[in-house]
Amino acid sequence: MSSRPASGGAHRTSPRGALVLGTAGHIDHGKTALVRALTGVDCDRLPEEKRRGITIELGFAPLDLGEDVGRLSVVDVPGHERFVRTMVAGAAGIDFVLLVVAADEGVMPQTREHAAICRLLGVEHGVVALSKCDLADAEMRALARDDVRELLAPTALAGAPVVACSATTGEGLDALRAALAGCAREARARTPRTGPPRLAIDRAFAAKGFGAVATGTLVGSALEAGTQVEIHPRGLRARVRGLQTHGRDLARAEPGARTAVNLQGVDASALARGDVVSLPGALAPTRALDVRIDWLGPAPARGDAASVELLLGTAERRARIAPIGAPALAPGYAGFARIHVEGDPVVALPGDRFVVRGFARTREHGATLGGGRVVDVAPHLLRRSDPALARELAELDAGDAARALRTRASRAGARGLALAEFARESGLAAEEVEASVRALVAEGAIAPAVEGVVVDAAALEALARALAREVDAHHRREPLRPGLALGTLRSRAPGGASEAAVDAALRALVERGELVVEADLARTPSHAPTLDAATRALVERMRADAAGAGLEASAPREWAATLGVPIERFRDLAAHLEREGALVRAPGDLWFARAAVDALVARVRAHLGAHGEVDTAAYKRLTGTTRRTTVPLMELLDALGVTRRDGDRRVAR
Repeated sequence: MSSRPASGGAHRTSPRGALVLGTAGHIDHGKTALVRALTGVDCDRLPEEKRRGITIELGFAPLDLGEDVGRLSVVDVPGHERFVRTMVAGAAGIDFVLLVVAADEGVMPQTREHAAICRLLGVEHGVVALSKCDLADAEMRALARDDVRELLAPTALAGAPVVACSATTGEGLDALRAALAGCAREARARTPRTGPPRLAIDRAFAAKGFGAVATGTLVGSALEAGTQVEIHPRGLRARVRGLQTHGRDLARAEPGARTAVNLQGVDASALARGDVVSLPGALAPTRALDVRIDWLGPAPARGDAASVELLLGTAERRARIAPIGAPALAPGYAGFARIHVEGDPVVALPGDRFVVRGFARTREHGATLGGGRVVDVAPHLLRRSDPALARELAELDAGDAARALRTRASRAGARGLALAEFARESGLAAEEVEASVRALVAEGAIAPAVEGVVVDAAALEALARALAREVDAHHRREPLRPGLALGTLRSRAPGGASEAAVDAALRALVERGELVVEADLARTPSHAPTLDAATRALVERMRADAAGAGLEASAPREWAATLGVPIERFRDLAAHLEREGALVRAPGDLWFARAAVDALVARVRAHLGAHGEVDTAAYKRLTGTTRRTTVPLMELLDALGVTRRDGDRRVAR
């Protein structure tokens, strides 16, 4: 990082937004020399690269292509087979490619592997530089051109312009610039320009006087100086102290640009290639990915749990891969697969591109076996042979935000889908999530969000039916009771149902008039406590017992024994009589006839009117009972608001 002000005029990006150009090609075919001739920047910065004459690490340079195109970021990748991992790390963030093929050698092994990697990463635009033309006669140039055309014929780069050039003599460089400008005008951003800002680190170092610096290609949304960030998947927190693009200081870095981020609060030694700088909590680390993969034709077949090397963004992991809905990853297979990451988790979002490599060379593409794009970073735990899984992935792979939300909500069932979770695992911006929710609510596909959770309409209806059945069953089991306690009803909801989903289902039942919720009880609209002949006889006997006992009520267990019923049955009957107003329950679990309590209230009020207070002895005279029931009756009248305690006496409330 540098503290110097930006110089050299205003920074111009493409009118269509920042784009990144990446090189590709066999070792020693002149990629770095061409970049130097085009940009004036020598991307071989390491002493070992200078000594050996090959690119080992990624190199970066700005390329100005005129007012209508603006400035591109160029990523120069190594061509040696041993550095394919580094090549993929650089190619992961490019939007179009400069494929370099030496005219004196033609297509070579790494040309084929790099071209395959570009195809697997979804690079659809590019230019071919037929380099070192000063070393090739017309016949050699023609043969090399034919080789290139044959190589690219089955790919999206089939129509790419092929420009004969030489970094040594300058031949064809103006034509190459023009071809690159034309390609930049047609190319679209291959990497995301919405969602959380993400910078996959391809290099990290300590800058004297500045501290930790991480570089990479910024995707997603813009990143501003001063922003608090998280280093995923490690969970380290830092603050963006400064930003640069090709030596220019920025207050705000736009997506699609090669960016250096000066991080405060973290040591450079804690950063590594493969880490991702993003917002706190914006990404969900995972060890499982469902993907759409293209298995190369020359690649050997692989069955379940094949061991591979996963190259995702700038991360490298050992992993196991298995097909979904197919017995094996056969040569030329194109379909879904599940990847289990070994070791540290990765962070990714749907649409991210990846490459998988084996541990032995193939005839045409080196160790590269295949690649594709991420579909789901939180896979559904269904068997890979289950057709439902393939159907879900097809919906998620369609690239439609509303369809993805509906699929994920359906998968979540009665648990409900937290919108924050969906945003974190889809990479969608808040406004895209909100628009999808509105559209699906209008369709009736999901219920409106409750506490940030949406529920699939079918799952919600099934949950509502289950809750209604539970209330009906309760009425049948307990015909005396006025309803089922809401807390009990929630606890009996089908396994996995979230509180938000249960609340949404209850609200739907109430709105449709299928359930009544009063206080903390739920009942059907037609329910009323009912008594059979035997129960009516018991109730009448309890009325008579209570009237006869007056204020000398029996203890519940004694009363139940006298009636010849279990204590639980007694409590249900007493509660029924309380709801009818025949009994009053006092502290100490005593039940008194309402008429006896009303008469006591009248006597106490008269006493207070005459004396202003009532002590315990006076209370005993007013009740005509022992302390066993006098104290509970005193507390009952306090609870009824007739009296209040003042020391060891009561006064009128």
